[in-house]
Amino acid sequence: MRKRAPGLLALLVLAGLCGAASAVAQPFGAIDTPSPGQTVSGIVRVFGWLLNSEPVDRIELLVDGVVVNRADTGIPRADVLEVFPTYANGPTRNPGFLTAFLARNFANGPHTISIRVTQSDGNVFTLPPTTIIVNNSINQAPFGYIDIPGEGAVEGANGSFPVVGWAIDDEDVDHIDFLVDGQIVAGAVGRGLPSSAVYGDTRPDIRAAFPDVPNSLFSGFIANIDTTRLQNGMHTLSVRVTDIRGLSRTIGSRQVQVINNGANLPPFGRIDFPLDKASLLCSGVFTAPPPPGPGPCPSPCPPPGPPTPGIPTIIPNYLNGWALDVGARLDRGQVSYVELLLDGQIIANTRRDCVQIGSALTNCYGVNRPDVARYYQGYVNADNAGFNFVFAFIRDPSTGLLAIVRPGALGFDIVGFTASGKHTLSVRVGDEEATVTEIGAMSVDILCDTSTIGDRPAFGYIDTPGVYQFINGVFRVIGWAFDYDGIRVTGGVEDGIEIDIDGQVVARVHNDHFRPDVPAADARVTDGFVGFTSLIDTTRLTDGEHDLVVYVVDAFGRRSEIGRKKFVVDNTNVTRR
Repeated sequence: MRKRAPGLLALLVLAGLCGAASAVAQPFGAIDTPSPGQTVSGIVRVFGWLLNSEPVDRIELLVDGVVVNRADTGIPRADVLEVFPTYANGPTRNPGFLTAFLARNFANGPHTISIRVTQSDGNVFTLPPTTIIVNNSINQAPFGYIDIPGEGAVEGANGSFPVVGWAIDDEDVDHIDFLVDGQIVAGAVGRGLPSSAVYGDTRPDIRAAFPDVPNSLFSGFIANIDTTRLQNGMHTLSVRVTDIRGLSRTIGSRQVQVINNGANLPPFGRIDFPLDKASLLCSGVFTAPPPPGPGPCPSPCPPPGPPTPGIPTIIPNYLNGWALDVGARLDRGQVSYVELLLDGQIIANTRRDCVQIGSALTNCYGVNRPDVARYYQGYVNADNAGFNFVFAFIRDPSTGLLAIVRPGALGFDIVGFTASGKHTLSVRVGDEEATVTEIGAMSVDILCDTSTIGDRPAFGYIDTPGVYQFINGVFRVIGWAFDYDGIRVTGGVEDGIEIDIDGQVVARVHNDHFRPDVPAADARVTDGFVGFTSLIDTTRLTDGEHDLVVYVVDAFGRRSEIGRKKFVVDNTNVTRR
């Protein structure tokens, strides 16, 4: 309440002028922080509110009459609406705004800050200015917020418990300590350096709120706390951030109740590849192209004569991910096995069906995953938490069904039969205490062309956005796609990759970016130029959850999916104080 006192005083003054303000349809409001005459340094947050009877296009911060930054708007302010209830259903029903500027960009001494409002009809108004005093000799402590767990009620915790949030400093953050009952249980040092937690995850919402703050885009932190190291009961979790000058601040604390026993500690993990709604490849007999006719042909030119006989080709499908278990600290936990299932039927079990083909482990658990170890440092088997499955579908000409095969010690084993169409792939994980859980399931399309053409669907991956990633402004979608039949080119324009959002194609691009990492990791890909990218203007989308699907149209016009991801648009960027 103390920080909002100037704004509340303005409310009392403006309450008597509300009728007059409404009569001329001018916006009115107040800057709550900083207060008039306040001495500021570092990152100066400008927080306030604005009411208007007309829609507002943008709110901008001016320092000494010059536009510095655009403000985040749409922040709820119940205290304002209590005084002006007639605006509760108007265009500024969430009247709060937040913006900031760097004090070191201005000389020491007095400066004026003001708010300029541009309505949707183009009319521009400026709120009365406030004078503040810049003193760059004062080192400002870093600040931030704990997003998970949230404020309010006591949070229940068991097993692996994530602590997620953000932190920034006007110069830079040196390290972050995660404490339980005053004792450090995890820490993040710099960005990407060896740590038991991670600092440096992307936070476009924080970048939008603090655009001129160094590294604000990479201000996210996450610590996965192994609660089995704690006694059951109530604990106080806090996060302390220290800047490069050694000044620290505790940015928040939460009450958590730890309740651990063997029954509530199932394994956990994730399927990394393929994506939900991906298309799976089928194997079969494909006829080689006919011999060349008269005239020149490209080198190497096949010799004249009858067509080469059809060659049976087994085209693999891959599924990989990771799994961990924290029950080892209370009982005989740890991951014991991972199972791949198709429509509830077990295709492979890592304990029973693991084979080594060359240097690769196939249908195995224990694949090296240093990326998992980085986010789950100290967890049992975190560095070797990966699993990898390989399977294929071969049409049985006698029944028309598809035989499900997997690599075995003596070749390939048939493990069941299925048909073309939509199916469900899932992964189930069990530990030594026979605690079994499903860590992921997805809808897939098994596309098997039984004609002589031998068409095969495209496959690939969407690298960004991440699953349920919060994005705003102009965002770059990045991924890769490959199709054995080539990708469509229309009128010399490469447009075979379609970016679909909520059922509508918003962009058509081509996979012409060099991605040497893809063929190095996937033996099915024969070309490094498989990457695609597309810029999406999220301001044309509503705030909230959206579906992103990537389709590929091959050179023959056949369309297939490579996967889907959900993301969240947040162009209001409501940032905690």
